[in-house]
Amino acid sequence: MPNFKKLSKDYEKEALSVLTELVKKQSVYDPSSAGENAPFGKGVKSALDYLAEKGKSYGFGVDACKGYCTELTCGSGEGPEIGIYAHADVVPAVGKWDFPPFSGKIVGEGKEAKMVSRGSSDDKGPLVAALMAVKLLKDKGLLSGYRVRLVAGGDEERGSSCLKAYFGKLGKKGTDYAFTPDADFPLIYGEKGIVRALASKMVDLSPIVAMSGGSVSNAVCDSFVVTLPKDKKLEASLKDRKDVDLSSAGEIDILTFKGKAAHGSTPEKGVNAALLAFSFLGSFYQIPFLKKLSDLLSDPTGKSFHGDSYDETFHNATWNYGVINYESNKRVFTATIDYRFGSSADPKKAIAAFEEATSTNVNILSEDKVLLADKKGPLVSTLMKSYRRTTHRIFDKPFAIGGGTYAKEAPNCVAYGSAFKGHPGDIHSPNEYIYLEDLYKQIAIYADAIYSLGHLKK
Repeated sequence: MPNFKKLSKDYEKEALSVLTELVKKQSVYDPSSAGENAPFGKGVKSALDYLAEKGKSYGFGVDACKGYCTELTCGSGEGPEIGIYAHADVVPAVGKWDFPPFSGKIVGEGKEAKMVSRGSSDDKGPLVAALMAVKLLKDKGLLSGYRVRLVAGGDEERGSSCLKAYFGKLGKKGTDYAFTPDADFPLIYGEKGIVRALASKMVDLSPIVAMSGGSVSNAVCDSFVVTLPKDKKLEASLKDRKDVDLSSAGEIDILTFKGKAAHGSTPEKGVNAALLAFSFLGSFYQIPFLKKLSDLLSDPTGKSFHGDSYDETFHNATWNYGVINYESNKRVFTATIDYRFGSSADPKKAIAAFEEATSTNVNILSEDKVLLADKKGPLVSTLMKSYRRTTHRIFDKPFAIGGGTYAKEAPNCVAYGSAFKGHPGDIHSPNEYIYLEDLYKQIAIYADAIYSLGHLKK
């Protein structure tokens, strides 16, 4: 077995250079700039094009996939084909950042050195680590007898329409073994099912003029803005609250409720700013609908409206409400739902319970089933051996998560890294980061894993 820890040292400088340039690409979904070969907008296209350019310079085969993904291929032979699925799109850089979110800022020194930038951890850093791993194998002549396919998607954050198109309208086939570097080490063998939906209701929330907050459905709403007619009693009641900023524009009061961001798979780690607003305004103005939502939705397990479930593998179900809006002129309230559940749940029953309890209409946008991989199968066993051999963490075990990854979209695939225990990267939050030492470790782990999978039987 080659010493990949030693070999990867030669690729650290290039990895940092490529990642620095990649995080500068503001690859946020932008329908206003979408067009031919750019279905997700110019920002995403710029990131995918950059990866295509790097792939060509490294001698890889390149397929632009009509702007849905960038596919890089190399290797030859009758052995297995190894798939790696990462994503180049990112969530919007909202909230208060210590540095410009697309600058690739490096802070700290030595083992504490890290890059603070949107996408550094989710998922551009791991994507670059995997790219360097493949380059290493190619440069060192270690791709004989098997093939590698690295696919960078452009729409993972909104439900993976990129891979759906890749395997659907583009007609791409799956690989013999695959992983996605978009979760946690050592390995994710199980992922909750996910229902993405939109709840709506025609309702009069007077005196509120408008409400809006949240940027994506799979992140906790951390800032929620409410506009209403100027009200001195309301203003006085807010003087001692630190979670609300008050400003005025003429005869209008503008309230900004401040929560805490978190990933949609772990809403209990955040504070939903919209629910703060519902609780306060529902009580202050005696608005029944807002009081009801505040009471029912404050528990992220859904227990308050019988939308909960529990099993030994996945534990509690979770509910996140990411993007919430209301306009008084239309009298329409909407809220995105990100519902995640385990094997024992009945998602149709849970959504029906939500509808009945909240008196809303729910339109299901997409649904992903529960994923459970064979922990004793060759894919999981091989990847765990590579992780343990490279890190010497022999007692770490694979586990299940609430997050959804490309593993649900790609055949024969599991999530493998990239976050190490204690270094979560603060994904989907301000000041997202990746430790440079972690980035370099990932190169060695992924090189070992690809090489090992390539030497399995098909």
